Amino acid sequence: MKAAALFSILLLFSSCIDDPSVTSIPGQFQQEYQLLWNLFDRNYVGFALSGVDWNALFNTYMEMAEQVDIREKMTEMELLLLENLCDRNIKLISPGGNLLNAYQPDVFVNCDSSVLMSYLIPEGFQWIQQDIWGYCIAGDDSVPYFVVKSWSSELNLSLLDNILQPLSEKEAMILDIRLAEGHSTGTAHNLARRFAGEQTVGHMTQRRVNTSTWELTAPAPVYLIPRGWFFQGEVILLAGQRNSGISEVFACDMSSLPSVTLVGDTTAGSGNLQSLVRQLPDGWYVTCPTVTLLTSDTVIVENTGVLPDVAVNATAEDFQNGSDPVLEKAFSLLEAQM
Repeated sequence: MKAAALFSILLLFSSCIDDPSVTSIPGQFQQEYQLLWNLFDRNYVGFALSGVDWNALFNTYMEMAEQVDIREKMTEMELLLLENLCDRNIKLISPGGNLLNAYQPDVFVNCDSSVLMSYLIPEGFQWIQQDIWGYCIAGDDSVPYFVVKSWSSELNLSLLDNILQPLSEKEAMILDIRLAEGHSTGTAHNLARRFAGEQTVGHMTQRRVNTSTWELTAPAPVYLIPRGWFFQGEVILLAGQRNSGISEVFACDMSSLPSVTLVGDTTAGSGNLQSLVRQLPDGWYVTCPTVTLLTSDTVIVENTGVLPDVAVNATAEDFQNGSDPVLEKAFSLLEAQM
């Protein structure tokens, strides 16, 4: 999702962090720092697992805040503070809508868009919604191959149903989410329902018990509720390190189904979901994750990821040579020809 579009969505759920005048600390930037620190101290879901001594950091960064005299330096200091939490879903958002990640580790993306299309376009692949999702019927064995590139709220599930339902009795299909990004949990969860034949726990979530403790609630189940029809065959789900957040919700949901085999690489391990947005001074915003994701069998996704059933080693050299080992493994598992 483009930064400007995401920024617009976040604004719908945002509120002011607080008026600096409610603190007794002198100085604009010291007050802002105190309020930011308090926001996370009272709401952030990840402390119980992070190993960070948040209280010990307070004085260190307050001393830094005392030296700040301009907005640019304050932004740098806030990013340094929040980087300690090693959470990819913590972001600062500029007045212009640019996203600044407090923590952004390098990941290997086990898919190359150009290489992927070199396999699929000769098979008739077309984007049904450009850069959101598309499909083709691939190979000599006519395997349905769907690509989801964006968990956008604009993903038209009714349009997808028009294509998927006539294929629902196929023996197998491949669903490729390796390049998927986006922020619509409802889109991802409702797509997973197209593969559920009976009610089952898709994933679980935890929150903080209250603002005065970092202890988390008991895992709460989120169910996949069947629809009138579902895809009845085997599903090969392709995923990897680029898949974070909402993609991991989908990977959890799909992995809970006996018909699904996850192939590729472990997902990002970015399971502290963003659900609280607060406005800072001067038109800036900050995101504070308040929900953490677990698999249906209560494995915490943050820092762990969703593990593949079949791991595939793919390298940059493979893609430079025009090869996609993950795609090829998917067809091999189905004993199908590409």
